[in-house]
Amino acid sequence: MMNLMEYSTEENAQHWLEILQSEELEFNLEKLEKGTAGMEDKEELKAQIKKLNSQATALKMDLHDLSEDLPTGWEKIPDVASRAHQAYQTLEEARKRLADLG
Repeated sequence: MMNLMEYSTEENAQHWLEILQSEELEFNLEKLEKGTAGMEDKEELKAQIKKLNSQATALKMDLHDLSEDLPTGWEKIPDVASRAHQAYQTLEEARKRLADLG
């Protein structure tokens, strides 16, 4: 039986991963790469970066919480760590795209 903390960590990680992989974010980043982004798109990217930062921070905290409960839940470490890694990678890519826009 899963305790509340394990359920919460797993559910939160899945939720944020789905958001990070959303087509809307990919579409916005694709427009920026192609140079078809206007000022509105730059503002949208800033808003997306803010969301990504919050999501990455939440995943970091999930990983931290998981580590505090060790040895309980040790088998979830690779999954939660992978999701946190993906979140920070996506955030870094978005920040680089924004920097490229000037």
